Amino acid sequence: MTTHAPGRTRALLDAYLPAPGEPRLLAVSWLVKTVGSGLYLTTGTLFFTRVVGLPVHQVASGLTVAGIVGLAGAVPLGRLADRFGPRRTYAVLLGVQFATMAALAFARTFPVFLALILSFLLAEQGSTAARGALVATVGEGAERVRLRAYLRVVTNIGVTIGAAAAALVIQADSEAGYMALLWCTALTYPGAAVPLWWLRARETRPATAAARTGSGWQVLRDGRYAAVTLVCGVLSLQAQVLSFAVPLWVLQHTEAPPALVSGIVAVNTVMVICLQVRFSRGADDDSRAARMCRNAGIALFAACALAACTSGLSGWSATVLLLLFAAALTFGELWLSAGSFGLSFSLAPEGVHGQYQGFFSLGRGAATAVAPVLIALLCLGDHPRAGWLVLGTLFVVAGAAAPLALRVPAARTAPSTATD
Repeated sequence: MTTHAPGRTRALLDAYLPAPGEPRLLAVSWLVKTVGSGLYLTTGTLFFTRVVGLPVHQVASGLTVAGIVGLAGAVPLGRLADRFGPRRTYAVLLGVQFATMAALAFARTFPVFLALILSFLLAEQGSTAARGALVATVGEGAERVRLRAYLRVVTNIGVTIGAAAAALVIQADSEAGYMALLWCTALTYPGAAVPLWWLRARETRPATAAARTGSGWQVLRDGRYAAVTLVCGVLSLQAQVLSFAVPLWVLQHTEAPPALVSGIVAVNTVMVICLQVRFSRGADDDSRAARMCRNAGIALFAACALAACTSGLSGWSATVLLLLFAAALTFGELWLSAGSFGLSFSLAPEGVHGQYQGFFSLGRGAATAVAPVLIALLCLGDHPRAGWLVLGTLFVVAGAAAPLALRVPAARTAPSTATD
């Protein structure tokens, strides 16, 4: 019996890991990068305030302005990925992120900080588009969706590792520690570029001059893709519900123990790691992917309704409902991720995935920009119970619109696939 153990182990690994070769190399690259994201997300603001010495309001306004301006780079930088190849473009943008992150260690004034963080976030938007195009070149159809699901699992693992490592530095709360952590974060970008050296995915681009001219800004004329981007953008407000609304809601509006905030995040993380790949099966079919987005809207409405019921309850009752809220919110996230993966790839013509993935990222980027104000107004204001239900209604309406969005006419395309 023991002679079959290696075979079983290999089969188990293949079931829970991307396919060997290019998909696995891309996953390794993404793991390194997301560890850096975990380091930065948990300590970036502390570095800018405690080491650079900027006031909190300047850091907040600088990040907001840079984040909004950075959205403008998504489609143009995505076009570069189509023209020069996603692997090449992604590697260059990782280099830009390394340079700007390393330079932030020497920033001591607001103008320098703003210029560097703007450059960093522009490169981040471009790398998102280039990485999406790179996924499209590594696989086809269901393979793309499956790989994108794996990368989402890797994101959760990487961010968790980075956040755990950063916790030690936060506990020490020293300038040297924050500086060292910033340098470690910067080094993850060239570290993420190393596996790309062995990546030999085909580089697609428009085949003819006529196709290049016709499809240069094709995504801006694609009504169907714009409709799907809008639907998924509205549904992606759920991410900010978890990161922005949950801590304030639990601490200020319920009798649940404060530690439950970490418990809700843990439930979300574990569920995504264990279930995302399974939930993504069949998302390469447009109709099924649209139904996944519809299911996401329903699950998110249920989550908002549960949150609305927790105000005024006893500690134990509120805790039980909030754990159910965490599960419902995560089911919505799983369905949304799967549906958006499928639609963002399948509705994009071959050869222009860079600009299409860049455009698709605008939906989530815009949602991230408006979410704090919207959620604070609805869920943390004077009438939070009604606000939660309004937010839930917004989710369910957006989800119901997903199948309808597929009926919007798409842009006319010219044949545009070639291999260089």
